[in-house]
Amino acid sequence: MESSRFAREIVTRLAAILPAGFAARADGDAIHIDAPDELGASTSVGYLDPAEAEPHDYADAAWNVLSMAQDVVSETTADPWPAPLGGGSDLAEPGTRAEGRAIVLWFGAEDAPVLRLPSITLDT
Repeated sequence: MESSRFAREIVTRLAAILPAGFAARADGDAIHIDAPDELGASTSVGYLDPAEAEPHDYADAAWNVLSMAQDVVSETTADPWPAPLGGGSDLAEPGTRAEGRAIVLWFGAEDAPVLRLPSITLDT
């Protein structure tokens, strides 16, 4: 999968779960997380070469993006995001893994996630 398409796929999933006032956007292979305080963060997945990258490389890139989004939201709101099951102050850490040609994405424990995002199926 081309890196710019992968960026759009991740942004689509993040945009659906980010709290009000936050936004995710893709600009080519760059991913931006915007916060209501006008701070945010950006990263690129441009290093993913579809001719050479393996599914686990895409899973690692997705983990970095989920972690970045979590940092932006949590630092802006001063609350853990996504909220852990049962309340508390522990972060529901991001998780990703390659399952064949699919990238599985979640926050929290894999067997009991706080939040599961739709998988990204890599082009063949």
